[in-house]
Amino acid sequence: MELVLPRREHEGAANAFIKACQKTYAELAGHSELGELPYATWLEKIYDHHFNRHVPEGRVPASTFFAIEGGEMVGLINVRHELNTLLREAGGHIGYMVHPNHRRRGYATEMVRQAVDWMRTALHVENVLITCSPGNEGSRKTILKNGGVYENTVDNDVLGTVERYWIT
Repeated sequence: MELVLPRREHEGAANAFIKACQKTYAELAGHSELGELPYATWLEKIYDHHFNRHVPEGRVPASTFFAIEGGEMVGLINVRHELNTLLREAGGHIGYMVHPNHRRRGYATEMVRQAVDWMRTALHVENVLITCSPGNEGSRKTILKNGGVYENTVDNDVLGTVERYWIT
């Protein structure tokens, strides 16, 4: 499995992914636009944010990667290059989702591992904050497998109750 920047040829796979993940996809901050905007427009925004161009006020530069295995899109991960107040309190550096047909196969763990490695090499970020809902045992296990150390649980007006972990 590899993480790749979205490209035009991924449009069909991205649309199928969103359709399969509709319920959880809307919860992944910043990416509900993929199903609403034309793919080319969404792709342009993703590259703008990746290269820190035209990032709206209140948002941070971020990189979105598709997780591809054997030519199939098995996941999507968003890596925020820095933390604003909301992300520092409850959102974290990384948000991700795995296609329902590919869950419990280790993809999330590998996606987070590769994203953290990319953050260290490309962005020089050594301490990565990642959060999950208290009831999301799968995400908690993924974070712990990647060396996450629990810091605390917070209640946030926007994101609700989240557990905060640091990967150092």
